[in-house]
Amino acid sequence: MWSRAGLQFFRRASCGAPQAGLLLDVDGVLVRGRSVVPAARRAFKRLQRPNKDFLFPVVFVTNAGSCHREQRANQLSELLHAQVRPEQVVLSYSPLTMMKSLHHKVVLVSGQGPIRDIAHRLGFDKIVTIDDVRKHCPLLDAVAHDPRPAQSQLQTLPKIQGVLLFGEPTHWESHLQIMIDVILTNGSPGSAHLPPGSAPQLPIIVCNPDLLWKSPAPSPRFGHGVFVLCLESVFKRLTGAELQIEALLGKPSLLTYRYAEHLLTSQMTSSARLRTIYAIGDNPLTDVYGANLYDRFLKHNAVTAATASRRVSVATGEAVSMATGGVPEEEEGLVSGADECHSVLVCTGVFDPASPPPPDQWAGLEAELLQPRHTVEDVEEAVELILQREGLE
Repeated sequence: MWSRAGLQFFRRASCGAPQAGLLLDVDGVLVRGRSVVPAARRAFKRLQRPNKDFLFPVVFVTNAGSCHREQRANQLSELLHAQVRPEQVVLSYSPLTMMKSLHHKVVLVSGQGPIRDIAHRLGFDKIVTIDDVRKHCPLLDAVAHDPRPAQSQLQTLPKIQGVLLFGEPTHWESHLQIMIDVILTNGSPGSAHLPPGSAPQLPIIVCNPDLLWKSPAPSPRFGHGVFVLCLESVFKRLTGAELQIEALLGKPSLLTYRYAEHLLTSQMTSSARLRTIYAIGDNPLTDVYGANLYDRFLKHNAVTAATASRRVSVATGEAVSMATGGVPEEEEGLVSGADECHSVLVCTGVFDPASPPPPDQWAGLEAELLQPRHTVEDVEEAVELILQREGLE
C-alpha cells in the first residue's frame, strides 16, 4: 500500500512523537465547499514540524466519494498548505477494497464523478451504471424526456448481482426508478417486477450515509443519506417490507474506523504503538456516533462490541441492521491496537450549538453515543486541546 518513500517520510515523522493519531473530517471541519475554514491553516501550522512533517500520524476521513483519493489529497495539500499523501485519505468507499467477495460479481454502481473508474480501482471488474441500464432498457426511465443515448460501454446488459451506492446522484427520480427495478427484478431490470419475497434481495452496499453536510450555503445541504431514505421509503411503500442494507461504509461504520486506524498505524515506526485516536468532526450523527462506537469497540472485545452495535444509524434518522458479528472476511488483517478513540466535535459545520436538531432526528439511536467527548469551537481549538493532552503545549 505504501511506497518506500512514503514509509520513510512517516517513520521520520513519528520518531519521538506521542503515541496518538488524528482522524480529521473534511467538510465542515477544514473546508466549506472550496473555501478553507479560517482556523484550518492555523491548526495545520501547529500540527507540523519546521520540516513540514506532522507531529502525529494524520488520516483524513471523509464521507465524500465522487473522486479518486489522489485528487482529494492534492486538493487538501493546496488548500491547507501541507503535504497530504493519498495514503492519508479515506473516502467513503475506501473499505470496498477489502470486500473481495463482491469484486467479481456484476454490480450496479450509483453516484457522481468517475464512478466506473473508481469501482475498477477498488477491484471490481464487472460494472454496470445507471446510464448503462437506461441505454439498454430505454422504456424504464419514463420520467426523463431527453433522448436516450445510443451507445453503452456494455454490448449486452448482464444480470446484476449487487448494488453499490457511492454517493448522491443527480436526477434522483431516474436513479430511484431504476434501482427499484433492479432490486424488484432480482437483477434483471428489463423484466417485470417479481412478487415481494419471491427471491432473495440483492446485496446493497451504502457508502456515505450523511443526512446533511456543510457547504458554503447558509444552512447544511442534503447528503446521500437523504437519497437512501427516499429509496428505503419507496421500497417499503411498494412492497410493505424493509429494504435490507447489507453493509454501511463511511462514518459511522466500524469498518471505516478500523481501516482508518490501519492507515494511522502504517505511519508509525515498528517500535511505536498507537494508543489514543482523536476523531475530529462536525456531525453528531456520523462523526461523533462513529468515534464513540469505535471507542466502545476498542475498550471491549470484538464480539461484545458487535453485539452492542448491531443497530447503527444510517444517518437518515433510522437504524438499520448491520452484519457486524465476529470478524467478517473483509476485516481480516485489520488489527485494532489503540486503547481509546476520543470524539471531538467542532461548531463550524453541521452542528450548531445555537440550533440543536429536533429530538426526532436522533430517534432510535443510543443517546450516549451521540455525546462528544470534547466540544470545541473549531479545528484550531481541537488541535490545541490535543497538544495539551499529549504534553506538547
